[in-house]
Amino acid sequence: MFYSSGLPFHLTKNSHYRSAFSYAANTSNLSGYVRPTYNKWIGPLLAKERSHVENLLQPIRDSWNDKGVTIVSDGWTDPQRRPLINFMVVNKSGPLFFRSIDGSSEIKDKDFIAKHMRDVIMEVGPKNVVQIITDNASVSKATCMLIEAEFPSIYWTPCVVHTLNLALKNICAAKNCERNNDTYKECFWIT
Repeated sequence: MFYSSGLPFHLTKNSHYRSAFSYAANTSNLSGYVRPTYNKWIGPLLAKERSHVENLLQPIRDSWNDKGVTIVSDGWTDPQRRPLINFMVVNKSGPLFFRSIDGSSEIKDKDFIAKHMRDVIMEVGPKNVVQIITDNASVSKATCMLIEAEFPSIYWTPCVVHTLNLALKNICAAKNCERNNDTYKECFWIT
């Protein structure tokens, strides 16, 4: 419940949490049941859950040698306004979230991104990586040019969704005309 819902662990110190577990234990005839404490949630139970998730993901990892992978990377800003760069590894067996990099105190230039991309490639295994997909920003293109030079068997593919999004924004950009609302509605099929 805590891990799958992202509940904060300090909730275990809440009197309502403790009461709910006591009530459930008493009504289920679980006399002597001791609810997990804060330290248990952040220690051994968390380690056990991580191990369980790693075991679930192992079949996907095992398929990387046979099927090859695509590394997909994208940047975004989290609710705390930190600039993050995500790396996913994808193949026919399924996607796997690999890593997220906090770039708060960094200049996110081609060298910074290439270093982290290189780290992911080395962990996955360069012989397993077929392509990299990123957005079409100039820094992404420059990054992938560095990666392609270092790993000739890895190809960069610009994200089709990002390309279409940019094209539609350009096509549907407001022109200096009196009918901007009509143009906007036409572009986005708004009735």
